[in-house]
Amino acid sequence: MKQIFTTLAFFGALSTTQAQFVDFLTLGLDDIQKGDFAVADIDNDGDLDIIFSGEHSNGNEKGAVLINDGDGNFTPQNGDRVIRMGKSGNIQFGDIDGDGDLDVIFAGWGVGDITNVGIALNDGSGVYTLADEAEYPVNKSDRGAASCGFADFNLDGRLDYYFFAEGLEKCAIYFRQPDGAFEASTTSFASYDFNEPEVTVVDFDNDGYPDIFVTAWNNTEKDRFSALFKNDGFGNFTEFAGVSIYKQKANGTTSWGDVNGDGYLDLLLNGDGFAKTGESSDGIVRLYKNDGGLSTSVGQTFGESESDDNWYRQNGVGNGSVIVDWDNDGNLDLIIGGWNDKRKKQETALFLCSDPSSFSFTRSNLSDVYFPGISEQGFRVADLNGDNKVDLLICGYSGGAMDFNRRIVGYVPNQSPTASVLPEAPTNLSINISKSEDGGVIAAFSWEHTADGKGGVTYNLALKSVTTGKWLYNPMAVVDEVNNGWRKVAGRMGNVFANTKYELYDLPEGEYEWTVQAINGAYLGGAFAETKTFTVSYSDMPGNPDDGNGNPDDGNNPSNPDDGKDSETSALAETLGLKIYPNPVRKELNISVTGKIAQVELVSLTGEKALSRKVHGVTSYTLDMQNIATGSYVLVVTLENGAVVTQVIAKQ
Repeated sequence: MKQIFTTLAFFGALSTTQAQFVDFLTLGLDDIQKGDFAVADIDNDGDLDIIFSGEHSNGNEKGAVLINDGDGNFTPQNGDRVIRMGKSGNIQFGDIDGDGDLDVIFAGWGVGDITNVGIALNDGSGVYTLADEAEYPVNKSDRGAASCGFADFNLDGRLDYYFFAEGLEKCAIYFRQPDGAFEASTTSFASYDFNEPEVTVVDFDNDGYPDIFVTAWNNTEKDRFSALFKNDGFGNFTEFAGVSIYKQKANGTTSWGDVNGDGYLDLLLNGDGFAKTGESSDGIVRLYKNDGGLSTSVGQTFGESESDDNWYRQNGVGNGSVIVDWDNDGNLDLIIGGWNDKRKKQETALFLCSDPSSFSFTRSNLSDVYFPGISEQGFRVADLNGDNKVDLLICGYSGGAMDFNRRIVGYVPNQSPTASVLPEAPTNLSINISKSEDGGVIAAFSWEHTADGKGGVTYNLALKSVTTGKWLYNPMAVVDEVNNGWRKVAGRMGNVFANTKYELYDLPEGEYEWTVQAINGAYLGGAFAETKTFTVSYSDMPGNPDDGNGNPDDGNNPSNPDDGKDSETSALAETLGLKIYPNPVRKELNISVTGKIAQVELVSLTGEKALSRKVHGVTSYTLDMQNIATGSYVLVVTLENGAVVTQVIAKQ
């Protein structure tokens, strides 16, 4: 019989803040700060467990793996603990071997004699073993690495991973090869000499390519550094000049969420300033609206003016702020912590969204009476007791008479009066299989979903090989069972971000099944749509399963530019090497060229851009025209060596 250790402190002369806090002190987690929580169902029993690691006051790593009994009570796991990141790092989940269990990647700065960088494999029961570095290599400096994570950076259906450490050529992406081995690449970031880089992976412009955002100390420039690195779709990254961060920051946290519900992820950035910026900005927190750049003209700023007392210095790397729908009203709220130099105390402040369209937030009274104030903090949100309300896990130093005057680890239950409303399943799932010029396969997934103007909606793709039984995109959620859509991980957006279209390239031959779910602003998942199937066969191209169920092309499919049917081509387009059909068009415009396409744009005769799509270097592309108003348009297809132009007539 398990002994339950969790203690809810109601006795003695406790403050209101202390009375609400569930303290992990009796679980052996005392005197720790600059830590990270990772929350997931690691033992496949239907409830969320906790992995935690941080820096103890004696300078050593301290942490635990906490097993949930289903009611929000936790027991430390017995046996050796191999996931020990130390301070100011990351612990992230992913299914690196495709077996359906939740593996872990972790990295932190070295404290004591520990393994602070690595990949740990799950045996299915929640017991982890360090992976062999010969099979899963790691990259670190003498001190370790600050950031790590999983993502499919080159969109081939194979999960890659990254470690960003200190020094030149110490930021590496490990690409999985067709034979299963991992090959390290430091090319994209070789010239950057970072100290304590904080990395987030985000598809900034919804082009389907996972981008990378970095904040760090730049040893070369001797300055703070904040920049977006654009993915070209092949896993190559370049610093993107189209995004400009006002007053560079580092030693803080980067958080993303779609605040105004426009389908693009906005940025909340805190951290230290000074250096060359000339701004005493260590406690200034800024919210940037994603409008193709990162605009501060709409986003809210905290602590910038002399009259604004909302000034929060985290004094640590990562996990120090959260964008989440805390009160379950459909709008994203902000949780920000740190030392408030204006009020001379540690704080954990909740800002409730009052107007998402104008990015306006109001500081909640719960900030002063419900949440322990902390600095050097780590946050994570998770529904620990299954009531569809995310709770707030916290660690850090909590000072002041109303707080604990010590380092604390534990969580604050969410007592909002309403539970989170789970989103409906996406509809109209479609898969289009086409052949690329080099003989590979493009699998283009699409779906529809109405977010009803609410913020925070992202999407989670589930893709599994029926042939091998392995996951390519493990959604880390329950698919097609009694608890369909229940997420096995907490506090993270969907694996394809805010996209409703997504392309993968050169999948191996075989049978596949796929589906998708919507994730709301509390990071809780709705039901998956009905599972679809498709087949990839390189020898049978053009087989084009356009109904989402793997039915082969009948030879009269207008999405196949080589069948010679259903096409209308102008003499000018032929001369330029461009073919489009049908024209006029109602639903889908099929485009093929003799060179490789880089971008497709549709412009009205008055010069207004109706559509713009970056394309993955292919010779044929299908443009969705269903939402284009009736009229004449100019189609501009940009190739690697120039551009071709023709006229298109849209009809509805």
